[in-house]
Amino acid sequence: MKGSMEYLPAYLPKGRYFYGIIRAGDTQDLGPIGLRRAKVYSIGFRNIAALVSDHPLTKIKPLRETLTAHHQVIKEAIQDFTIIPMAFGHIVRSAKEIRRLLEVNYPEIDQELNRLSNKVEMGLKILWDVDNIFEYFVSRDRDLRDFRDRIFGRSRQPTQGEKIELGRLFESKLSRERQIHTEKVIRALSHCTVDVKVNPPTHEKMVMNGVFLVEKGKERSFEERVHLAAGLFDGNFGFDYSGPWAPHNFIELKIAELGSIPSPQESPRRLHRGL
Repeated sequence: MKGSMEYLPAYLPKGRYFYGIIRAGDTQDLGPIGLRRAKVYSIGFRNIAALVSDHPLTKIKPLRETLTAHHQVIKEAIQDFTIIPMAFGHIVRSAKEIRRLLEVNYPEIDQELNRLSNKVEMGLKILWDVDNIFEYFVSRDRDLRDFRDRIFGRSRQPTQGEKIELGRLFESKLSRERQIHTEKVIRALSHCTVDVKVNPPTHEKMVMNGVFLVEKGKERSFEERVHLAAGLFDGNFGFDYSGPWAPHNFIELKIAELGSIPSPQESPRRLHRGL
């Protein structure tokens, strides 16, 4: 990704870049913090509103500067609002189309904002802080160690089938340990969290890749509980928490494709629930 601002011709028609939906009845002005340093403001319907900024009506490239601006607006918004964040790159032709989107999908949006009201997302990653994860498990698990020694401690080389079987045994032990440690941490954090989702590990040394839904004002309590949970583990584990963020992982509705918002003569298209 490049860091410089993308050049866009001046003759392009103006659209509205769409950051997310907030609970707000009055018009909001977040200042010039949007893409291309544009003013971020709200377009409302009843007691919900879209956060937008003016932007040329063209496909937006995920440059470092545009991605940073997008996430900065959402980060700023969660300080004062409950927000349903949009994925990067959504641009709508007009304020009229945005109001129509809010109106058509109002019941679902209203319900989702109520469910997520005054809540933020906190992330927690736990890692095995060891040089070699396989050797670490071999040193601690007799079954794995005995099988490894049995197939490698002979005059001949182990067969491909034996290596595969050893790999499967290791993966089974790895998955079991992840489950045990993850359940332990979730229990330790249950008193200060509303919900939790465990995402797949991104690499072999990752024990847990979790996100927690936390009430605003309890972020400090979450951090304290993480430190207490870390005390349940020895020095072979590392804890890394982050946030607060908008509740990206806990959104339970999908916005209809913005380019397919129904015209007044078409039948309304509702938001679809589900991940």
